[in-house]
Amino acid sequence: MQHAITNIIFDVDGTLIDSKRDIAGAQHWVLAQLGVHSYTPEDLYPLIGKPLRETFATLLPPSLHHRIAEASELYKEYYPPRALDTTILFPGVRETVAELRSRGIRLATASTKLSAGSRRVLTHFGIAEHFSQIQGSDDMPFKPDPFIITKILLDQGWEYAHTIMVGDTDNDIEAGKRAGVRTCGVTYGSLSSERIRQLKPDFVLDSLPELLDII
Repeated sequence: MQHAITNIIFDVDGTLIDSKRDIAGAQHWVLAQLGVHSYTPEDLYPLIGKPLRETFATLLPPSLHHRIAEASELYKEYYPPRALDTTILFPGVRETVAELRSRGIRLATASTKLSAGSRRVLTHFGIAEHFSQIQGSDDMPFKPDPFIITKILLDQGWEYAHTIMVGDTDNDIEAGKRAGVRTCGVTYGSLSSERIRQLKPDFVLDSLPELLDII
């Protein structure tokens, strides 16, 4: 028996906001500072949503792995002042979250960003008020570890059976599955539609407003 969905946990980057140009641009700048010029910003899109150390471990050649921590710190300094340069909400996000709240659905976010960064961008776009909890990966394991989802459920007193995790990466879907909630993959973020479907989430969306049809 499928229980009604009354709680939704969203990833942020690639799910609610289209931030790929700002994030990839910052990563590309960091790589250039370290003498790595073999990528275009577009090459970096599939890595968005991964922890910084994992991202730079993938992008830097083995001879520069001793500078992964330095690369992460450079990114943390460079990106925040530029985080909203080209970032926008995905189509229909504002209307969808407002409609969900009008139906009494409770919302939260679970992001690899720090909580302050997520709150800043959601406040900038005028939708922060719709979320009961804006949770970033502050001093906790990154997705696909389910810790961040479990924390939200415990903090809010939400039931696992009535909750769904919505995201655009393998880490989002895996974290939701490991947390024991239903999962929903979106095809307009970091990964291709084919890759999202290979992850076998419970639902797949080509645009966020389609979420209204399954709630």
